[in-house]
Amino acid sequence: MVNKSTRSKHEKGWYRVLILVIIWLLIISLTRDVWQIRTGFGRIGEANRRLEIEKKKNEDLKEKLGIVMTDDYKEKIIREKLNMQKEGEVLVVMPDKAFAQEEVRLVKFVPNWRKWWNLLSM
Repeated sequence: MVNKSTRSKHEKGWYRVLILVIIWLLIISLTRDVWQIRTGFGRIGEANRRLEIEKKKNEDLKEKLGIVMTDDYKEKIIREKLNMQKEGEVLVVMPDKAFAQEEVRLVKFVPNWRKWWNLLSM
């Protein structure tokens, strides 16, 4: 026969093991939850940073929209992109600087022998 005191010691041992396993599972679960909360705060911080960037972009776009919607800007675009003018205005077209410089170079070109001749003949 099993002694009553041995049986109670044996049952107490199983209870202790069961309690230790439950405590161990709780510790693991709590650690995992704390880790998830910590990473969640990191994601929230990243989302807040992205939100601030997007808010700044939104403000910039609102400013650009305000500029684009003005009559002065529309008139500027009509003049520059569509090459249109108001009634009664005269349009003057100036040659490009590169074209004008080429023309000047062609006029001023003097051969080297002529330069020496002019220098020595003085």
